[in-house]
Amino acid sequence: MIDNDLDKKQEQALAVFGGDAVHGGDIWGWARRLGRPVEDILDLSASLNPLGPPPGLDQAVAEAMKGVCHYPDRLSYAFRGAMAEELGVSPSCILPGNGSTALIRMISRVLDLKNIVLIAPTFGEVARSMAIAGRHFHYLITSEKNGFTPTSGDLEKLWAMEPSAVLLSNPTTPAGTMVPLETLDNIVHQAARRRTWVVVDEAFIDFADEDARAWAIQAIKQHKRLLVLRSLTKFYCIAGLRLGYALADADTLGDFAPMGQPWSVNTLAQAAGVFCLGQHEYAAQTRQAMDRWREEQAAALGELGLNPLPSAANYLLCRLPAAGPTATQVAAATAQQGVLVRDASSFVGCNGHHLRVAVTTSQEQERLLAALRQALGQNPG
Repeated sequence: MIDNDLDKKQEQALAVFGGDAVHGGDIWGWARRLGRPVEDILDLSASLNPLGPPPGLDQAVAEAMKGVCHYPDRLSYAFRGAMAEELGVSPSCILPGNGSTALIRMISRVLDLKNIVLIAPTFGEVARSMAIAGRHFHYLITSEKNGFTPTSGDLEKLWAMEPSAVLLSNPTTPAGTMVPLETLDNIVHQAARRRTWVVVDEAFIDFADEDARAWAIQAIKQHKRLLVLRSLTKFYCIAGLRLGYALADADTLGDFAPMGQPWSVNTLAQAAGVFCLGQHEYAAQTRQAMDRWREEQAAALGELGLNPLPSAANYLLCRLPAAGPTATQVAAATAQQGVLVRDASSFVGCNGHHLRVAVTTSQEQERLLAALRQALGQNPG
């Protein structure tokens, strides 16, 4: 017989260990809580491609099953080669990982520095990983009125803090705004003068325009203390397979690679990565559809009074009306209707009225809007 009280205690403990406060995407946990099949739940707390994985991926993964009797290729040779060809860099500039989160954990262990600055808001796993590794860090909090992107004034404050490492995200998390390329150039040039490390989390960069995607490829050639983190999880909708990579100068990665876990990328994920990188038509369709759905969804959320920030990613950060329910209350209310959205109050720099919603298809937007109207106490008519 199952001890339900014990099961609940274990779930609570695992939630703390797994970092529920810094992650969305707990569709399995919500399915258990609601007593509903996963297929009945619309998860917009995790920002994944609403088109789903590229057609044919299931066959590619099934074919790769022939190799699961062996340990994975420790070097991820085929995936690194495919990614290097796609980006126009040497394979030695690419370090694959079990999602970009695993790489954040690795970097936190390697950067044994005394004064790390996190430009916030940013992915909560960054601070969590730094704390676990015993690193000393500070926040530099940017302003919502500037789209949570660092201004010249913010950069003056940054260098006055005399950081040994600077970490930021682009597109920003959880806003989805783009850090101007001249600002990124300013940061890495000033960091080079000060022998300061820079880590840029580009987990959602594949949704951005071509110039934004190309920035890191050129920047790593000029700055040996620059690391860029990217993910295939979001753009190709393969969250369950876990695949990301670090992009940096080859000599730099040579110092980091030994600190990674052996066989960190499994055989199926490596095969999926190679397949996904060849799906150029799917990538173009994704960007076209995302631009259309993002604009459509932002307008609809605005009509509900949610005031979404402009975004280049596949998510929208909204500010709820001050007089209405909090983000925690809204997220709980929509979850009861089988629609998961992200309470963004856990992001340092956000507050109790910030709500993040993944961009989705026109059809699924109707379900989202209906759940939000009910959660906000608005008359559907």
